[in-house]
Amino acid sequence: MTNINTKKGLISIIILNYNGEKFLENCLESIFRETKQDYEVIVVDNDSPDKSGEKFSEKYQNCNFILNKKNVGVSEGLNIGIRSANGEFIVLLNNDLIVAPKWLDYLLEAYQKKGSGLYQPKFLKMKDRNIIDSAGNLINIFGFGFSREKGKRDLLQYNEIEEIGFAAGTCLFCSKEIFDKVGLFDEKLFAYNEDLDLGWRARLQNYRSFYVPKSIVYHHGSAQWKWSGEKFYLLERNRWVVLLSNYKIKTILKLLPSLLIIEIVLLIFFTKKRMLLKKLRSYGGIIKFWNHIRKRRKIIEKTRNVDDEEIFKSFSCTIQTPPEVSETESIEKFNKLLKILGKFVGYY
Repeated sequence: MTNINTKKGLISIIILNYNGEKFLENCLESIFRETKQDYEVIVVDNDSPDKSGEKFSEKYQNCNFILNKKNVGVSEGLNIGIRSANGEFIVLLNNDLIVAPKWLDYLLEAYQKKGSGLYQPKFLKMKDRNIIDSAGNLINIFGFGFSREKGKRDLLQYNEIEEIGFAAGTCLFCSKEIFDKVGLFDEKLFAYNEDLDLGWRARLQNYRSFYVPKSIVYHHGSAQWKWSGEKFYLLERNRWVVLLSNYKIKTILKLLPSLLIIEIVLLIFFTKKRMLLKKLRSYGGIIKFWNHIRKRRKIIEKTRNVDDEEIFKSFSCTIQTPPEVSETESIEKFNKLLKILGKFVGYY
């Protein structure tokens, strides 16, 4: 997959755009203003109905605009950008963010300290820059991904470079070598959990993910999907696709009783949120993808060199959710259940 034109030291900044008329210009201008390294910008437009890809391709002719004829999803959209990249390093960016001064300097410094891996900055809310959008993204042992400290005030509570579960695709930095070794994003996932899956597959090959708090981006967040039924459907379907293909069979069997209990709780939750049909539809999606899951498993089993016991050490037992998703009391009860189930399966 490596581009024969790969240029040492060059950083390929890839922005996936969909209906980015309100966001993309600010994103690009912040990159031009705050990035001092040798870089190229690739904008992949997923057939935006607002025609923002076409509009900004005329204005920013110093960027490489790839205008897809249809919306191929987040995963494949990013893959198209990665395949077109000429850089030794890759940065993936959402279109609804702006970067802070020295954002890339700090990511490169972290890379030089920690070596080949996946890196994410601290994300702060665009509208209130004292509020955290993510202080590192984590993976729960039952397959849930979440942004640590999302919605909480930034009190520098996580202020050191540290290992995390996965680097969020909102802003992800790594060497192109990672994609050569681990593979691209799974295009079948379409949107959501594709970055979690990449981080998990990378960890199975001993590439770790890191949080770099000095590097900062300001993020609008959920600009397109909000907390919709469709988002929950994709999150749940993709959680199971990733979980069933990335864990060994013996681990899945060990987790299965706990996973079934969690499913009952989630069915109640989705019923209360009037999204039960979305949850039920996710089961249909898993069945539809069954052959794909089997193919994934074979590839992952051949390439993995880290066992699940080791993987558990970088995973979390509980989860955190932003206030708009669930009431505090509800999430506390759910976390109590997760702790009990975690102990049951031997997570400490």
